[in-house]
Amino acid sequence: MKTFFGSILILLGVVGIGAIVAGLKYRSMMAPQFLPPESPTPVVIAQPGSSQIRQASTAIGTVVAPRSIQLKTESVGTVSTVHFQSGDVVQPGQVLLQLDTAVEEAMLQSARAAQRIAMSTFQRIKKAMETQALTESDRDQTEALLAQSEAEVKRIEAIIRRKTLVAPFPARAGLLDIHPGQYLPEGSLVTMLQGVDSYVFVDFMMPQQVADYLRVGNEVLIKHDGASFPAKIVATDSQSDRVTRSMLARARIDSPPETMHIHDSVRVDVEYGLSVPSMTVPSSALRSSPAGNFVYVVESDREHPDRSIARQRTVIPGPSVGNEIAILSGLQANETIVADGSFKISDGTWVAPSELTNTALQQRRN
Repeated sequence: MKTFFGSILILLGVVGIGAIVAGLKYRSMMAPQFLPPESPTPVVIAQPGSSQIRQASTAIGTVVAPRSIQLKTESVGTVSTVHFQSGDVVQPGQVLLQLDTAVEEAMLQSARAAQRIAMSTFQRIKKAMETQALTESDRDQTEALLAQSEAEVKRIEAIIRRKTLVAPFPARAGLLDIHPGQYLPEGSLVTMLQGVDSYVFVDFMMPQQVADYLRVGNEVLIKHDGASFPAKIVATDSQSDRVTRSMLARARIDSPPETMHIHDSVRVDVEYGLSVPSMTVPSSALRSSPAGNFVYVVESDREHPDRSIARQRTVIPGPSVGNEIAILSGLQANETIVADGSFKISDGTWVAPSELTNTALQQRRN
C-alpha cells in the first residue's frame, strides 16, 4: 500500500512541475518582444554623369582584297612550264605558266617568212611604179598581200601570248595544283591571285536607318582578334537590298595586321546621327528584368524623412561609354542613383551611403 501511494505522489509531482514550466513559457510568449533596431543597407550612391553620344550600330563585315583575280587559261593546251609555287609573291609581268606553243612557233616562223616575201614584192612594185612600168592595181594587190601577212603574224603572236600567263599586279598566289604535261581546257582555273597592298577593304551591310546618315569619308571602327582599327568609308552601293532594305558599304583599313586575312569576318562598329546630350550611369547600376531595364533612384522616405529609400525606375539605356552606359530617358540630372550594390536591395529598401561612395565619386570625376 505504501508503494502505491508513493507512486501517486511522484506522478503528481511530475505533473505539477510540467504545469509550472508551461505557465512560464506562456508568460514569456505573451511578454512584449524587444527587437534590435532596423539598420539600412549600405550601397554606393552617385549622381548620373553627362556625355555627348551618338547612336551606334554593329555589323559583321568581310575583309576584301583591293585587287583579286582568278587566274585562268584563255585557250586549250598542255602545260609546258610552271614558274611559281603556292603562296609565292609574284610581281607584275612575271611569267607564271606557259602552255606548249611549239605548233604556234612554227606557224609564226612561216608567217614571218611570208611577210618578208610580201614586203620585198611590195618594194619592187613600188620602184616599178616610179617608171610607170606597172599599174596602180598591181601596187594595191601587193600592198594588200603585205597587210594580210602582217595581220597573220600578229594573230599568231596573240595566240602565243594567250598561252603565256603573267602576273598583272603584285600579288600572293594561292594553292596550285597544276603540273607540266597536264592538259588544260579553255577556262581552267590555275590559282587565285590576291593583291599585296598596304590596305584592305571591309564590306558590310548597313541597316536602312544607318545608311540614311552615313556618307563617304565617315569613320567606323573595325574589331578583329581583340584589337580595334579605324577605317573610313570609301564607297556605298547605288541601291539597297530589295529584301532586307540594307545597303552595302565599303571601308578601307590602312596597314592591316598580319593576322587579318582576306575573307576574314570582322566586327564593324558604326556611330551615326548627331551628337545629343545624355546621362551616363555605371554599368553596375543598370539592372534587367522581364519588364525591362531599370535603376534604383535614392529618395527620401515620406514616413521617415530622416531615411533614404531606393525606388525602382524604368529607363531606356543607350550605347556603352567605357565602363558606363548612356541613359536615353527615365532619369533626371539632379537625381541620385544606386551606383553599386543594387543586387542586394529591392524597391523600397532603406539604404545609406557606404564607405566606398566617396571613392566612387572621386573616380567618376577623374
